[in-house]
Amino acid sequence: MIVLNKHQIVTEQFPNGETKVKDFDQLILKNNLIEFTYREDGDLIRLLFVKKRLDEVPTESCRLLIRYMPYSRMDRKIEGDLFTLKYVSEFINSLQFDAVSVVEPHSNVTLELLANSVGIYPALDWLPQLMEKLDFSESDRIVFPDKGAAARYINSGYENSCVFEKKRNPQTGRIEGMELKAGDIPLGAKCIIVDDLCSAGGTFLWAGKILKEMGASAVYLLVTHCESRIFKGNLLDDDSPITHVFTTNSMMDTKHPKINYINLTTESYV
Repeated sequence: MIVLNKHQIVTEQFPNGETKVKDFDQLILKNNLIEFTYREDGDLIRLLFVKKRLDEVPTESCRLLIRYMPYSRMDRKIEGDLFTLKYVSEFINSLQFDAVSVVEPHSNVTLELLANSVGIYPALDWLPQLMEKLDFSESDRIVFPDKGAAARYINSGYENSCVFEKKRNPQTGRIEGMELKAGDIPLGAKCIIVDDLCSAGGTFLWAGKILKEMGASAVYLLVTHCESRIFKGNLLDDDSPITHVFTTNSMMDTKHPKINYINLTTESYV
């Protein structure tokens, strides 16, 4: 989905699958902001068409807000697989935006590959509000599922945090174990697991079970990006250790009793 200056660009599809974009000359300003929400690969071609149309008009600037950077998990060359994040970044760079803002990039590699880019981390803003809503005390804990998440949110401003370490099968990439490497879980503690991305939710399900076994009274998940695959796992089951999921609509907006969507307002970050 493409939003230009707060208005969604209207697109259709020809019978053969080609994309038709309705002209939007009335939406073009001197300084333009494109909000890019990736749902499928066709959104990349829509982004191309919109930016090329803008290039035909004299403007002063065009900025891009990427709500979720596609292919961001493929952030290195792995034997047998393509370094697709590099290629997608090169495609976006070829469109020559004046500035690019990426919501919760999965790693710094995204920002290294994208020209004129900065990362914005709304979870750091939402976390204090969620802690207040849940009536957090010194006996409650912020939990990072791995070292990457801990490094990403090191400025959370909350000292009582815990860090897990995951053990993966090197061949399949599947998690085979998790261990609490830093921090402690007081009996009855409320816990908020914080990370950038949830797919089927296996990591958080595993962490939640361990936290409950260690004495946590409730486990919540704050994750910026959430794929629709969450409905194919067991994270949202009635007997799941996860009480509630807080996320944005950067990847989906399907309603569920256990999911609460947080509004990501453009004005706050761009």
